[in-house]
Amino acid sequence: MTSALASEKLLFAQSVDALFVRALGPHLSREGRRRLKEVGLDLSEPLRPAYPLELWKAFLRVAAGDVFPAASPREAWFSLGERYLQGYRQTAQGRASMALVTRLGPRHTLERVPHNVRAGNNFNEVKVEELGTHAATLWMKDVAADNPFFACGFLSETLRSAGAGDISVQPVAFDGTAATFRLTWTHAATGSVAAAGVARR
Repeated sequence: MTSALASEKLLFAQSVDALFVRALGPHLSREGRRRLKEVGLDLSEPLRPAYPLELWKAFLRVAAGDVFPAASPREAWFSLGERYLQGYRQTAQGRASMALVTRLGPRHTLERVPHNVRAGNNFNEVKVEELGTHAATLWMKDVAADNPFFACGFLSETLRSAGAGDISVQPVAFDGTAATFRLTWTHAATGSVAAAGVARR
């Protein structure tokens, strides 16, 4: 039993709090909250310590349709990813991490992505390969979603928070679980512009 629990893919409460409470809470409709409760997330009760990955994916499906009903699936999932990082910035851990990001700049911020991603779950792994001053390839063991565009959204928002501009995050390979992304940006803002990125909601 213990080994089975240890091998189960779990999203920690801080991930659910960041997206569904802090970022999406004010935007979820009554129907959306009802549907989330049906699939296992009752936002009127305290969060559990962790949620199985398949439940998390079900929560994302509900939120995509409820908060972004007019968007294409790709746009909706990308926006969910952006909102995830925006909600993470509102947590104590996120505030500390993002304060550091504004000083590191885009390239060094990408080096922290593996640590930040793993802090939200017990299963993920990320590898980053720099391809130059303004480009990188990033491999993610598990995109924790039905498609890679949720990850595109939070990776893009991560770079934006670090002061990057003209950002492009594109999936170049996806096997249903793992994905490889090509990330490019043409310039990095500094000082007050980077700080504004952290304050963006």
